[in-house]
Amino acid sequence: MTDVDVLVVGSGAAGLCAALAAVEHGATRVLVAEGSGEVGGSSRLSGGIVMGSRSGIQHANEIFEEEDDLFGDYRSLMRWDITAGPVRKFARRSGETIDWLARHGVEFFDRLIFGGEERQPRSHAVDGGGQALIDALHRAAVAREIDIALGQRVDRLLVSDGRVVGVAVGDDEITAGAVVLATGGFGANPEKIAELFPSAWDPERTWYIGHDGAQGDALDLAGAVGAQVTGHDRGLRTLGPGGTFVNEALLPGWTVLLDPAGHRFADETAPYGILDNAVRAHGNRCVAFLDHAALEPPAELADRYRLAYKQVWPNHPPFRPRHYTPDMIEFLLTNKRAFVSDDLASLASEVGLDPVAVTGEIERYNRFADAGSDDDFGKAGKFLLPLRTPPFYAVPLWPIAVNLTGAGLRIDDCARVIGADGAPIPGLFAAGECTGGLIGPLYMGSGNSLGLATGIGRIAGEEAAFAATGERHT
Repeated sequence: MTDVDVLVVGSGAAGLCAALAAVEHGATRVLVAEGSGEVGGSSRLSGGIVMGSRSGIQHANEIFEEEDDLFGDYRSLMRWDITAGPVRKFARRSGETIDWLARHGVEFFDRLIFGGEERQPRSHAVDGGGQALIDALHRAAVAREIDIALGQRVDRLLVSDGRVVGVAVGDDEITAGAVVLATGGFGANPEKIAELFPSAWDPERTWYIGHDGAQGDALDLAGAVGAQVTGHDRGLRTLGPGGTFVNEALLPGWTVLLDPAGHRFADETAPYGILDNAVRAHGNRCVAFLDHAALEPPAELADRYRLAYKQVWPNHPPFRPRHYTPDMIEFLLTNKRAFVSDDLASLASEVGLDPVAVTGEIERYNRFADAGSDDDFGKAGKFLLPLRTPPFYAVPLWPIAVNLTGAGLRIDDCARVIGADGAPIPGLFAAGECTGGLIGPLYMGSGNSLGLATGIGRIAGEEAAFAATGERHT
């Protein structure tokens, strides 16, 4: 007789979904072990956007998709470089997961948003963001008498005859019919970022926007029993100048981004996942240029400068610049993280770019702004504002804010952790950011991470309950 049927390590969205699904599929004794003193992990700090296809909300908006539309788009954007099995199952059940979350008290806005550049809006916004999502799942877990033990950081898995049979916290051992690892990513662990997400690693600048508990515990726990790790150098990074610890996922439309050659390389209003991928392809460095009109807009253009974002989320106030304000620019100038000049050529030289290339590129951009048409990258005309009002400002940027880590445990379509021999490790499951192979070269868009966390979390809980009880519930 085990102490519990299913033991879930981690209380973020993936962990709570796994625990609830386990109870609903026949596990009567479920325990969630959380290493920190509060429920929610990085999920509660998120924007609360969940990606899903064929949900009731989609149908209410008269959006009707085929079963594999989301999976087809996902795999294409990821260049087929993902573990297709679990992603296909997540995608096919994603609308069902949205409806399941709603039944558990998660309140979604009726209006859907585009998470990236998909054909149909699929991203569902939680009223109250990530904290509200966690609060609803936590209430549902308490109502189902799921025990949540806070301040219990698991330090090893218990194994008997090749099967994971529980966990240990110091000298305390808890046996279980199945274990689900949902400990989050490793963004708060500099050593693991350097090893597993090297394109995001800069010893002087890299920082993590999530919870301090994201130490990569699942990699150590499962690694000790021979688990495979996949998804090297995958994740989501956003741009910053360093030294501010301000996450700015979306840039105001009136900025102009130039790569190390001094050339534009993207629509500056692109979704952050797409922009991250573009920066990676252009040397992992860029410079944002703006002029004084952006900081002190003329009255007749005030609305255009203020309404500088194409993304509008119903659960979020209107997006506003964070680094590109008068006060912040002054701070960056003082700390040599931004530069100013009345002459663009001189400014280009100061930030290490070719003056001829930069002046030519800004002149080209200004012609597009005058015409109201970005013939190079298709930025919407309403965001095309010329850079002609000195002084001009340049802010060197790097992809240094770690939003999501994509390397993690390899799983199959039943969320079973795969061992070194290519077979599932009996009794061990995983879900959420601690898994790997589900994020490819591109982060699909807002809701990608929470969609996977909730969807794969449900699958892990269902399969763990079956492994523990021997009974499959539908």
